[in-house]
Amino acid sequence: MRTLITTLILIAISMATNAKPQCQGFNNYDDKVTIVFTDDNAGERYTVSDVKLIPTWRGQEYQATSVKSTVKNGVATVTLVFPHITQFSNPKVTLRINGKKKSFKVCQ
Repeated sequence: MRTLITTLILIAISMATNAKPQCQGFNNYDDKVTIVFTDDNAGERYTVSDVKLIPTWRGQEYQATSVKSTVKNGVATVTLVFPHITQFSNPKVTLRINGKKKSFKVCQ
């Protein structure tokens, strides 16, 4: 029984340390693209850099014009702003969070 509990705790810890950004919102209004994502494994330090939007499969990459992040109770909320783009097909965002490369699919 102890082995089972220990295993479950280790699985929970490993899942928490590998948390991924989750898209919360996407819009293409006011001549800009705005994407909001959350990460519920933020910790105390949450630095976002090298943010790029890839609007189509094998498409051109667009650099973010603005990145704003806040952390509250271990949950980071990040707002990304990109130049206005008109065509999207399975868009994704690539970025670095605390120096580690991550990516996530943009919700539409």
